[in-house]
Amino acid sequence: MMNAKPRRLLLSAALTAVLFAGVPVFAQDAVGDDAIVAEATVPADRLADRYAELAGSPEAASALVSELRTGGDFTVVETVTTPVLDADGNPVLDADGNPQVTTTTVERIIANPNGPMGYGEVNITLSMAQALLDAGEYPDLQSALTGLETTTTNPDGTTTTTSAGGVLAMRADGMGWGKIANELGFNLGTLMSAANANANANARAGIAARADRGANAERASKPDRIAGLERAGRPERPVRPERPERVERPERPERPERPERGGGRP
Repeated sequence: MMNAKPRRLLLSAALTAVLFAGVPVFAQDAVGDDAIVAEATVPADRLADRYAELAGSPEAASALVSELRTGGDFTVVETVTTPVLDADGNPVLDADGNPQVTTTTVERIIANPNGPMGYGEVNITLSMAQALLDAGEYPDLQSALTGLETTTTNPDGTTTTTSAGGVLAMRADGMGWGKIANELGFNLGTLMSAANANANANARAGIAARADRGANAERASKPDRIAGLERAGRPERPVRPERPERVERPERPERPERPERGGGRP
């Protein structure tokens, strides 16, 4: 049976360090809900990418965003761990003497206590739920959204179940987003600024990873021309044939000397 928890929740030291580490923020006391919602509004596909781990998969996150957007009942994916029992109902131990367990994934349909919301409100809702789970104050996504249920036994033997907290439940009670954040123990402006900064970093990492994969695929699909050139080597420059030696012209024969002319006729 789960014990009741106070509505004002204390964030863990790790979460507090993230939320209050000097990230540029807009003070929630200085602006209204409209400004906060406008700052948090991003397209549906970006919300699905941002909260894929929270929802269990990109597909589950996309469906969750859509259901919260329309105000319909939503589905959460949970991992359930159960002990392995023998025929007598006793735990089955492994070789080290530890109880064996099985882990299964379960989908639960949850009644939405709130109405339709814009994408900015969906972003705020899931960001708060993520922060509450990171702080360890709520055991699962369902309780972070709809509240912690506590069952008590009355003197007459009947039981009474009450619910406390839960982002959607508090919003359905008419509380503003800044007030909900204050009740849960953190500053909404700081939370959203940190969430946006983290999402932008993840987006840049994803773009870089996709670019690397594309470059690797392109290199793999092309012949390795550089390696081929290195193996073949640069062709040697053909040797220029030597010029044939110049044929010497034969010497010109000497002209016979002309006889000397006499001084007169005999």
